[in-house]
Amino acid sequence: MGLKDVKNDILQEARDKASQINEEAEQEANQILEEAEEKAEEIKEEARNEVEDQKETERKKTVSGANMEARNTKLAAKQDKLEEVFQEFEEELRDLDQDEKENFVQNAIKEAEFEISEIEASEEFVDVIDESKHEVSDNQELDGFVLVSDNGERRKNFSIDKIVESYKQEHRKEVAEKLFED
Repeated sequence: MGLKDVKNDILQEARDKASQINEEAEQEANQILEEAEEKAEEIKEEARNEVEDQKETERKKTVSGANMEARNTKLAAKQDKLEEVFQEFEEELRDLDQDEKENFVQNAIKEAEFEISEIEASEEFVDVIDESKHEVSDNQELDGFVLVSDNGERRKNFSIDKIVESYKQEHRKEVAEKLFED
């Protein structure tokens, strides 16, 4: 084997080795490229999922907000209706005729838990009080009447505003239940 043959063998071996290195490099490059594409697809999928999650969260927030607003609107409407009922009650009290006012005063006197010496009353009620049984004082600031005890320490207020407010506090729940039976 001559020098030329050895040279050719070495060159062939170098070519084979270079070819093998090129193939391995190409395989590695293809594998890296494949892994990069898979990673890119995973990132895209994660981003899609995140966007979908955000959209769903926003949708839930919007629905929840709309439900809250609907509940608040419904509650406000119920409150308005309840106030309307109490307003009508107040108007009915103000529109009592003379006989109804007289009965109202007499019932209040009967139910008083103390001896009455004086009745303070607005102009609308002065006329229906029996002045032969009770001292009556005209009080134009009052919208109704007040029963006063002998010593003046006890008073029972029957002003229309006081009656309506008391009725609201004591019967608001019952009135609401009757109005809004579902």
